[in-house]
Amino acid sequence: MCYAQRESEEAMKARELIYLEDKVKRLEKDWRSMIFIAHDFFHRWRQVVEERYGAEEGAELVNLFWQAVGGGTGESYLQRGRDVTDLAQVVKAMARASEVMGETVRVVRDGEEYLLVHDACPWIDSFRDYGAPGLCQAGCDRWFSTAAKTISPALEVRTESCLAAGESSCTRRYRKAVR
Repeated sequence: MCYAQRESEEAMKARELIYLEDKVKRLEKDWRSMIFIAHDFFHRWRQVVEERYGAEEGAELVNLFWQAVGGGTGESYLQRGRDVTDLAQVVKAMARASEVMGETVRVVRDGEEYLLVHDACPWIDSFRDYGAPGLCQAGCDRWFSTAAKTISPALEVRTESCLAAGESSCTRRYRKAVR
């Protein structure tokens, strides 16, 4: 192969790489926009429910919504055929679901239990921006516990701290239930 052909191939590969990098940037931008759209969709629905049924009934319907979403998350986990007895794998899947939603999360092993620690979460801001500061915890608690129970009735989740309450993280402890 002559020098000109190599240079031409290298230039073509460089253009292709730039194209792919631009495409990835666009997909990331679109995904971040979809997170915002999903929050807007949820909050507008929540506001309509509260206006129609009142704050108390609205809150219950919102919790039922998060319960249904948590059940769907758990069912999705089961459909993938993962080991429901592997607590680390379950918690890592919940962390991945959180990351997809734009949350900053990490998994910490604590003996036989695992902590799912959210250091940042866009839901905190969206609840505040839509006039319901601090109300995210009930929905998150319902989502996490329902997803865990759908995956395995032997799993327990307990919230230990909450960003919306002014604490430094949202921390949930996962453990296998003692029978």
